[in-house]
Amino acid sequence: MQNWLEGIYKIMKQDWLQDLYKKMWSRVGGRPWTYIIRDSYHNHPLLWLAVSTGIGLLLGHIFWGTPWTAGQVGD
Repeated sequence: MQNWLEGIYKIMKQDWLQDLYKKMWSRVGGRPWTYIIRDSYHNHPLLWLAVSTGIGLLLGHIFWGTPWTAGQVGD
């Protein structure tokens, strides 16, 4: 049991997830994606507002809507 925990600790200590993220953003855009998205948001705020509103409407329609029933009477 102790050897297993030591192995997990070594993997976590290596920051493999951070290395993977660095490899990915260095190949695509050359900057961290958070900076690219932030710059895009500041350059095109209405586009981001429209996209986020559209995603919210879509998710609201799919997950929070009440199914329509023919002849349904309100409260």
